[in-house]
Amino acid sequence: MRDDPPALVWPRLLQLPPGTLNIVYLDLNHWIYLAQASVGHSKGSSFTKALEACRAARSAGTAVFVLSGTHYHEMLKIKDPAQRRAVAAVMEELTDFAALVSRVIVMELEVAAMLDRFAREPSPLPMIPLIGRGVRHTAGVQSGLRIMGPSGDETDRVRDRMGAKVLDDLVAEANLLLERSVLRGPTDEEVQNLRALGWNPEAVTQVAERRAAEERAQTLRLDGGGPWRHSRLRDVVSARELLIEFQNILPRALAERGLMLSDVISNPQSARAFVRAMPSTDVSIELKTAWHRNRDKGWTANDIYDIDAMSLAVPYCDIVVTEKACHHALEAARHGKRMHTALLRDLEDLPSALDRWKPKRAPAD
Repeated sequence: MRDDPPALVWPRLLQLPPGTLNIVYLDLNHWIYLAQASVGHSKGSSFTKALEACRAARSAGTAVFVLSGTHYHEMLKIKDPAQRRAVAAVMEELTDFAALVSRVIVMELEVAAMLDRFAREPSPLPMIPLIGRGVRHTAGVQSGLRIMGPSGDETDRVRDRMGAKVLDDLVAEANLLLERSVLRGPTDEEVQNLRALGWNPEAVTQVAERRAAEERAQTLRLDGGGPWRHSRLRDVVSARELLIEFQNILPRALAERGLMLSDVISNPQSARAFVRAMPSTDVSIELKTAWHRNRDKGWTANDIYDIDAMSLAVPYCDIVVTEKACHHALEAARHGKRMHTALLRDLEDLPSALDRWKPKRAPAD
């Protein structure tokens, strides 16, 4: 029996770029291919046309290439500083550090859109841009760099003393240096001093590893028998998504609107419809369901990174170039059509997509 998903509910408080721009998301491995083409590496020769097409689309203003928090995390796993610098250079060239907002914020806005259908008052949340600049935006930090002194924030006082243009130029330069250093990571010589100051890049991976361990534990529970792995698997994954991923977000959002959970979810069917109507959560559910069908799946931190990246990119970007497993699962579920997103597996297919794809926000002809 076919499992027809509910209609998607898009968050009205998420500020999107103009519909004339294709938002393009590339997995890290495809950025590596572009870097190889950029530096003339022999392995990058087959990706030269893709790089040229990306440069042309960016120059023409028809596409914006974006980073995500996942990119920043995964860059730290590249051990060779020279390779990190090469990848970071082509990322900077094509994105200028344009970055997608934190998925947690998107989840909050998606919940708000769901609950506002039941609330008497509109959502108290402000509009938040989908695309901002750099690593702070991926972490949900909306404000820019500030100058702090013994008495607190002294940015305005320094601005008055130095002049707005001088200070703005200094802040812009500091922002650029920050973004470059975060994306490139430290050199081998810098690592020891940074660790002495408390730098701990493994902490992020540890969070992803704990989440992967939860999925490994779920695999063992599914192996216990019953219909759960087959006919009821998506129900199990959907329920866990609501209980685990929204355990902090949903109670707060309900309280802000004076609602009870029973006001919006009355039975298992409405619970499934609730979580699957939220675009990013629907992608997460689909990937977890697909991978839990394989009882031999060995969950790792990389799987968590992939799920987080695709859950944000597939609904809110127009062209997504991803790896084989994610592409297969999402295409099998027809998520490209559901989200009006060009899902690509091969970088060689990107030039034609950049040329022909119409953004999902484009006005009707």
